[in-house]
Amino acid sequence: MVKLANDITYRRMKQTMAKLGSMTESDYTYFMRVVFGHSTPSPVDLSSIGTIEFIDPTLNDSQREAIRFALAAKEIALIHGPPGTGKTYTLIELILQFLRQNLRILVCGPSNVSVDNIVERLAPHKVPLVRIGHPARLLSTVLDHSLEVLIQTSDAAAIVKDIRKEIEVKQASIRKTRSGRERREIYRDLKELRKEFRERESKCVGNLVTDCKVVLATLHGAGGHQLRNQKFDVVIIDEASQALEAQCWVPLLSASKAILAGDHLQLPPTVKSATLKFSGAVGSGKSPDDEQSVLRMDKDNNVGQHKAKGGTLEMTLFDRLLSLHGPAIKRMLTTQYRMHEKIMQFPSQELYESKLIAADAVKLRLLKDLPYEVEETDDTREPLVFYDTQGGDFPEKVEEPAVMPKQKQISLFAESKSNDMEAYLVARHVENLIGAGVKPEDVAVVTPYNAQLALLSSMLKDKYPGLELGSVDGFQGREKEAVIVSLVRSNPEHEVGFLAEKRRLNVAMTRPKRHLCICGDSETIRGGNQFLRRWMDFLEENADLRYPDAGEYMQS
Repeated sequence: MVKLANDITYRRMKQTMAKLGSMTESDYTYFMRVVFGHSTPSPVDLSSIGTIEFIDPTLNDSQREAIRFALAAKEIALIHGPPGTGKTYTLIELILQFLRQNLRILVCGPSNVSVDNIVERLAPHKVPLVRIGHPARLLSTVLDHSLEVLIQTSDAAAIVKDIRKEIEVKQASIRKTRSGRERREIYRDLKELRKEFRERESKCVGNLVTDCKVVLATLHGAGGHQLRNQKFDVVIIDEASQALEAQCWVPLLSASKAILAGDHLQLPPTVKSATLKFSGAVGSGKSPDDEQSVLRMDKDNNVGQHKAKGGTLEMTLFDRLLSLHGPAIKRMLTTQYRMHEKIMQFPSQELYESKLIAADAVKLRLLKDLPYEVEETDDTREPLVFYDTQGGDFPEKVEEPAVMPKQKQISLFAESKSNDMEAYLVARHVENLIGAGVKPEDVAVVTPYNAQLALLSSMLKDKYPGLELGSVDGFQGREKEAVIVSLVRSNPEHEVGFLAEKRRLNVAMTRPKRHLCICGDSETIRGGNQFLRRWMDFLEENADLRYPDAGEYMQS
């Protein structure tokens, strides 16, 4: 594990791993034994939870099944939420059902946004909740539920404020006093007042947090002093597929039951060190000695090779539990509310076992049906467009980095690629959509390569300030009415680079609601692997297939 800029995050992960690593197998709770693969999860008896009266009447069957399963599970449950399947709505209902059982819940996520999103959805239900975290990092809409604001408005806050005022008065009196004896007495009083202030503030925080049945924090925020000695019946981790396992253990160290929600078929957390990305990390060992070396993190980047099932920093806890215990611990949400059914079709059949169903409200909607005036054109009536640039007239080019490191690391310092002709093609399609009336803020252009992103930004950003341009990786978790994807790669060697990562392509192809446009060289792409070959075959059979004329774009 690499020490990053946020020293607190690093330190809390390291402390947690040290605690976990110091345990012997006899110290493990049954929950830990399940997570490490030493024991199997207890059988799930759905009859044990009785009949459930759901609070949200709009939940679909797969959401209800996932909630029942999570309620009945003894140690662990995975909720697999493919794109647009209402994972957050499912978690809100689950939290409310746990509250009906009079359980106390800790809800965590890898980012402030992921946690605040749940606070926003949970707040209207008027449940006793508190959001742990620095107010400057929270969304303005959730500040009223932050610990700092709740402390300021609590009854105990008045006493704490009085002590603070008394401290300020004493400090001011020091400057006016010349007598050494009087100054010593004032300093003695200040020492006692500060001690009382800390004790009362700590008690105020402790009482306030203890009185809340739902506590929400980022994964590393769960390691703060505010939650020290706090007990929870259930830990819920949202976006678990985007979190390092070391992060997850911060709230899980004292857990007895955990619900992990995420999508392991989208991109995992970013690991920038090639050495650590492909070396040992948290896993499940077979002996106490193995488990004591769960993850050794040193500031000189030495990482203990863990003799474990699984074992890279890129492998998430969600992935590892699924590989350990199989699909029996998972329930998948299957109705998606984002994509036109034709956009959904390929990722569903290739990655989600053909189980995804497009909700009636979205399955046939197009750009021409937007709730504002949009002209019906060849573009706005099509949900799926493929500009096939095969033939060699749209070649990629390599952008050499200014400074190459002495040792080239995998992908981290690789040359970025761009494709001028493909960029012109993308720009023309953007112009056509916006010219037909689609608002720029409803359109996104994404590409896997930074050099192509820079090129597209130089061509489009000033002309269409509302247009969003970004990397595929950075667009995970987002959605737009129309998304244009520039694949860039076009070469006679059929080299596709990290386009071979199906999770990256899954993110790219599942962002749009009504319109997905792919620009790429089918000859190059299909040579990458079998997944890419099947994708090209699918596009040729199902998309509005277009063969652009390079000469036309050179003239423009």
